[in-house]
Order: sequence, then structure tokens, then C-alpha cells
Amino acid sequence: MRPKKDEVEVRRFRLGRRREPDPRFHPREDSLDALMPPKRNNGGSPSGAGAHPLVTALLVVGALGWALAMLVHRGMLAWPPVRLLSSLATVAGCLALVGPVILARSGKAAGSLGELIWMTGGLLIWIFNLECVVRGDFRSIDWATPLGPRAMGLIILAVLLAGLRSGLAGRDWSWTNVTGWALGLFWVGLAFATWALASGSGPLAGLALR
Repeated sequence: MRPKKDEVEVRRFRLGRRREPDPRFHPREDSLDALMPPKRNNGGSPSGAGAHPLVTALLVVGALGWALAMLVHRGMLAWPPVRLLSSLATVAGCLALVGPVILARSGKAAGSLGELIWMTGGLLIWIFNLECVVRGDFRSIDWATPLGPRAMGLIILAVLLAGLRSGLAGRDWSWTNVTGWALGLFWVGLAFATWALASGSGPLAGLALR
């Protein structure tokens, strides 16, 4: 007896159908995902990447201020420290002079706010020195501090506020960014110190009115 047409089609369907894997030996992907522990993000979130470079610069400046206060308290340094501030301004000016050269050789496409401060301070000193050279005034030129602390500090303060408003203050821990922040805070602090302590007369008047 020949099989019916419907039975032949059923047999063909059963033979051609793919065998489904046994879930006991071939678990599904969702069950494997449930058994696997959650993956950890090694990079971390941007909000917890670390403290702002401003915090590091403030810590450095605070440590230097504490050391200065201890020297004054022990009688090893006179107050106001005119010679010390003038010496530190010279050191900061010399460091600022090499800033444009270092930052230009770094090859970075975009810089940070600290690097902008360092570049601005260095270019200001270079421009004023070149202006004195063009005039032929070589004897009275001060290569490290041609602007004076008050003018330098107020200009850097304007650059600092503009950079903060423009969103340039990122979480960059490079040594160039931290150095720029330290120089900027020193120049701004020196400007306000000479302004507050001088008051038109006294030992800091000559330094503040330059």
C-alpha cells in the first residue's frame, strides 16, 4: 500500500527539520550572561578621574607659604619679604621665558589652561624685552621681570578668568599644566600682595609701582 500524500510530506518535514540543541548541553547566551560576573570599567568615570590641577598648584603654593611663615616666625626672614619676593619673581620670569619654547616643541594640538598661562607669561616677557631691544635701552632692561609684578599679575588674572569661563580648565595632570598653574597663582598672588602691602609707600612701594 502506498503511503498517503499527507504522510509523505510529514516525513519529509521531519527529516529536513534542523535538530534543536539540547539546552542541558548547549546553554543559551542569556543564561551565560547571567552566570558571568559584571565587567568592571578600568577607565573609571570622568568625574572621578582625580583632583583638578588647581588643587595641586594650591597645595604647592600653600606649602611654600607655610615655609615662609615659619621662616618669619623664627626670625630668619624679615617681613615683608621684599628681597625674597623679588628673587622669586626673577625665578618665575626666567622659567616663563623658556615656556613658549618648551610648549612649542611639545607638538600638542590643543593645550590646557595652565599651559596657556605659561605661554602667555612667557610671550609677554619676550615681547617687552624685544621692545626694549628695539629702542636700544639695554642698560635699564630687566630680562626676567620687564613688566613688574602688578601688571603681570593682573594680565595673568584676566587670562585665568577667561580660560575658566571658556572651559579650558580640564583634568590634565601633565607637568606643563601644573607648572603653568603654579606660575599663574604666584603672579596673581604677588600682584595682590604688592598692592595690599605697599599702599603707596613703604618697603614694597618700589616693587609694586614698577
